[in-house]
Amino acid sequence: MQPFFRLLPPALLLTACATPVQPVPAKAPEAFPAPYAETQAVASMDDAADDPAIWVHPSVSSDSLVLGTDKQAGLYVYDLTGKEVQFLPSGRLNNVDLRQGIETDNGLVDIAAATNRTDETVTVFTIDRQSGVVTESGRFPVNMTEPYGFCLGQDPELGLLMIVTYKTGATQIFSVPQGRTDEAELLSVLSFGGQLEGCVYDEDQSILFIGEEEAGLWRVSLEAGQETDREAVDLVNSGTGLVADVEGVSLWRGEGTSGYLVASAQEADRFVVYDRTAPNAHLGYFKIVSGNGIDAVSHTDGLDISSADFGPDMPVGLLVVQDDANTDPAAPQNYKLVNWQAVATWLEAAGSEN
Repeated sequence: MQPFFRLLPPALLLTACATPVQPVPAKAPEAFPAPYAETQAVASMDDAADDPAIWVHPSVSSDSLVLGTDKQAGLYVYDLTGKEVQFLPSGRLNNVDLRQGIETDNGLVDIAAATNRTDETVTVFTIDRQSGVVTESGRFPVNMTEPYGFCLGQDPELGLLMIVTYKTGATQIFSVPQGRTDEAELLSVLSFGGQLEGCVYDEDQSILFIGEEEAGLWRVSLEAGQETDREAVDLVNSGTGLVADVEGVSLWRGEGTSGYLVASAQEADRFVVYDRTAPNAHLGYFKIVSGNGIDAVSHTDGLDISSADFGPDMPVGLLVVQDDANTDPAAPQNYKLVNWQAVATWLEAAGSEN
């Protein structure tokens, strides 16, 4: 499929982010999957649940977990049915991400981390690779006001990359070898024109995808934690279905660099899908509707996708999204779980038509 938009030089994009790109078909391909489960609601009222991350059990996929932030209180841990199994009162955690099988002096370790607005740190957690028990293991200061969005990555030379985004348009890239918070080192600071939040790092391409909420979706090439190139994947109101706010961003990772890039277009209650590799062709969008006794998803903040095999009923992956309005019955916010198979089937059908 050919991309429906053109890429502008970075200098032009910085001043013309709101300018529509070239025309696209009047109706983008769309799909309407329903959740198979939802998590128990967070305890905090109003705007509270924000961002999930999926932990895959190394040997028993059915024992995998979903981590979800309550940005007023801490970190929830849920099983794949949505049942709460743990809560850590670590503070005002906003975005969370994780990486598994990190090589350390003590063997392989699974690490999660989140931005913490209580003390303006990145708060780091370890996840026991057998029991799934989550433990806070350290914090390091970001030395900027109100850390907001967050994503993790791995670099063969630098180890773990911890990437923090801000409402000011700043993005910090830290190296945190083996998750050791006392060794956190600020590598670089990137600047964007407007408020940022969602991001995801693609290790196979050394690419950081990042959402500028009112402007669009960016692809930033990194080398040793330094930016080497920046291009727009898509701009809001381009006709692809991407609108403000561009919030959660995640990847469904196939073999090599195959797969999909997904971004939440918050104001339209939709999720826009692109090819994972440049030029990130636009493939369509989907909305998560009500079904299985679960209400529809609206105004999603954060999302995460895993391409793991979770068993015969969910062989190609799991999508977890924050739901702004948890209804039927009315309750505080929560997270919805969607079998990726429903999205994969639609993407395969859309691809066969083009």
